[in-house]
Amino acid sequence: MMISISPPLNRFRLIFALAAAALLQAPLIAGAATTHPNVLLIVVDDLNTSLGCYGNSVVKSPNIDRLAARGTRFERAVCQYPLCNPSRVSFLSGRRPETSGVYVLTTPARTALPDAVMLPQFFRKQGYFTAGAGKVFHSAKMSDAASWDSYEDGEGDDAEEKAAIEARYGGGDGRPRWHVLTTDGARTRDGLNGRAIGGFIAEKTAAGKPFFLAAGFHKPHLPWTAPKKFFDLYPAGGVVPPAEPAMRDVPPIAMQTELSGFPQPDSRAEAIRGYYACISFTDSHVGLLLDQLDRLDLWKNTIVVLVGDNGFHLGDHGGLWAKLSAFDASTRVPLLIAGAGVPAGRVVTTPVELLDIYPTLAELSAFPAPAGLEGQSLVPLMHGRGKDRRPAVSLVYHYDVARKIDVVGRTVVAEQWRYTEWEGGKAGRELYWRADDPGEYRNRVTDPVLGKTLQVGEAVLQAAASPKPGPANRPRALSPETKKAR
Repeated sequence: MMISISPPLNRFRLIFALAAAALLQAPLIAGAATTHPNVLLIVVDDLNTSLGCYGNSVVKSPNIDRLAARGTRFERAVCQYPLCNPSRVSFLSGRRPETSGVYVLTTPARTALPDAVMLPQFFRKQGYFTAGAGKVFHSAKMSDAASWDSYEDGEGDDAEEKAAIEARYGGGDGRPRWHVLTTDGARTRDGLNGRAIGGFIAEKTAAGKPFFLAAGFHKPHLPWTAPKKFFDLYPAGGVVPPAEPAMRDVPPIAMQTELSGFPQPDSRAEAIRGYYACISFTDSHVGLLLDQLDRLDLWKNTIVVLVGDNGFHLGDHGGLWAKLSAFDASTRVPLLIAGAGVPAGRVVTTPVELLDIYPTLAELSAFPAPAGLEGQSLVPLMHGRGKDRRPAVSLVYHYDVARKIDVVGRTVVAEQWRYTEWEGGKAGRELYWRADDPGEYRNRVTDPVLGKTLQVGEAVLQAAASPKPGPANRPRALSPETKKAR
């Protein structure tokens, strides 16, 4: 099979035209139930749990919420590294960052894991048509040719969006910024990519071809650009940042994110408003895909997964923004699974890992999982079993400016607590008890009441594999020699 390599802009225009026609005129083809269902993977960049279905009463996310109601929502899903590329390499390969050694934005999955069968490649090997549009792997340059029959992620045709992106990566000061688009957003990257995937759904259904399709939405990644109607959902002055307790005994090494060293935004409230507007903009694209599944009656033979690649701080903890911390705000992500073989309306509170997506899809699709996967299938949890599984584990590197070294942080997430060690405990340790400190502000590592919990967390990390050596991403404001990477 050949990979399409037509010029990106022309290709986008063709896909957009075909997809628009398919969305408007697709026949009502009823997909017959099958042992090997279709898969629609929706990956949303920098999406934290600011969603209606996760309890945020301000954010307007009706389409993501209806997907959650239709399937199983995982209350505490943990990414394996809170940064775009390392996280995606992990859940698309089924390997931990400790195994791959990928901790930066510039290492392709195939370079780190030359023999791995990537998730879309696995379905391609089963005879599925596989296509990706948007940010699935970290970028178009770092995508995996062996995984796709078709893959596109161009710049889009929206001049305002392109200008905002260029301003961010063209030497700006790095602080969070937002831009209200005067266009309707249909020609933005996400607008084109969403319609391209909608077109493939119709096309492959009509052809009777099983599909694995991946829609990678860029927003709410910075810069926060969305049409005016999505900003209007959050009137100026209507977003009130939550009050925060004082931090107690949090080690200095923990207080770092991707944007550390850059100025704060002009207004925290307005910055959060921009983030929320982009969530609602992305939610509208998700709605187009769900409507297509409704129109073609595909729910009985299609599995849908929606996931964020990492979380995102919104000025909490005294002014932390973006990802690359070990806090819950950075490592916790939404994870929703719905469709064929998935119970509706179920909520799983047991912590799970994004590594678990790969073996879960293999089991739901009735294919033997390839060797080497390091996650666990979520199917038992969906059906109320398997709650005694291991705690979730995440990893991140921080940069010690004084010593000019990278310091590893390893964190364990259980249902009631989080335990973190920096440099094996030499640079700091943290223990947070979720019931009375859900935002993780009070470090209780010295609290004798939680002594047994501390021992459990220590034991989990002692038993875990040591991270494979590899370069670590550093906040570019703290490390000027670090090459800027989109």
